[in-house]
Amino acid sequence: MAWAYDAEVDGIYYFLNQSNKTAQVTSNSGNKYTGELCIPESISVEGTIYVVTSLGDHCFLGCRGLTSITIPNSVTSLGIGCFWGCTGLTSITIPNSVTSLGSLCFADCARLESIEVESGNTVYDSRENCNAIIETSSNTMIAGCKNTKIPNSVTSLGDGCFQYCSGLTSITIPNSVTSLGQSCFYGCTGLTSINIPNSVTSLGGFCFYSCTGLTSITIPNSVTSLGDACFADCARLESIEVESGNTVYDSRENCNAIIETSSNTMIAGCKNTKIPNSVTSLGNLCFSGCTGLTSITIPNSVTSLGIDCFNGCTGLTSITIPNSVT
Repeated sequence: MAWAYDAEVDGIYYFLNQSNKTAQVTSNSGNKYTGELCIPESISVEGTIYVVTSLGDHCFLGCRGLTSITIPNSVTSLGIGCFWGCTGLTSITIPNSVTSLGSLCFADCARLESIEVESGNTVYDSRENCNAIIETSSNTMIAGCKNTKIPNSVTSLGDGCFQYCSGLTSITIPNSVTSLGQSCFYGCTGLTSINIPNSVTSLGGFCFYSCTGLTSITIPNSVTSLGDACFADCARLESIEVESGNTVYDSRENCNAIIETSSNTMIAGCKNTKIPNSVTSLGNLCFSGCTGLTSITIPNSVTSLGIDCFNGCTGLTSITIPNSVT
């Protein structure tokens, strides 16, 4: 299926805005961009000059053969998932003219090792040579790569910040950071360990989803909010611990799991989890994707099993649901 476009100039496809004579780079599904690509500041179509001002949503989606790109200063916006899956890209420079970046611009760019925002940009920056994009006003890191270093001035890691960054093997989160956004490290399969500092109070949903290299995680006592499926599909995870003193969550009786204290609901487990007799429910997606789980004993205190509780537990060969479960 070919995507719609208005014009093709030198192998690049565009939508044209006739009223203000601007052009947006788009894609044609049957003709993926490859090699080195230089986006022009303007194009001529049937004698009319159009200024190239934006890269459209998903315009380079899955262009794995794209090895480099030059974005001109005429461009002011990059669309949602603009470079998603461009696994051939190793570096990218965002011109100081760009004032709008769509979500997940660089998701699944596994080989990306350098991201830089040109100096003079009024909305974004790459302070301290951090190899990342930071929203200046909020001090939120919105896009990182395998070589990112988080400056001490950053206060949050945005939604999807490192999503599918399989080349990321380690990262230091400074004490300035208070929140990890939704899907922040989603699919970071190369990440083998992470230290969450005591400054962090919330982890967004699917924060570490499918981080298959993680074997242990410690939740500091500062964390008071955990989104759904934070550790789902972390197949090798064998140790989960909540630090003592946490007022919202606990890991009572060395259970290797996270329990919401007030409701006695187990919300995240791993292959070595033991369910204490005080737990009354297993939360949604509690063991989802836990392929290492081979057996589990559900005590009579449990009355409900949440949605997709054991979804994808391919190693589980048998299970006994007690009569207490309604």
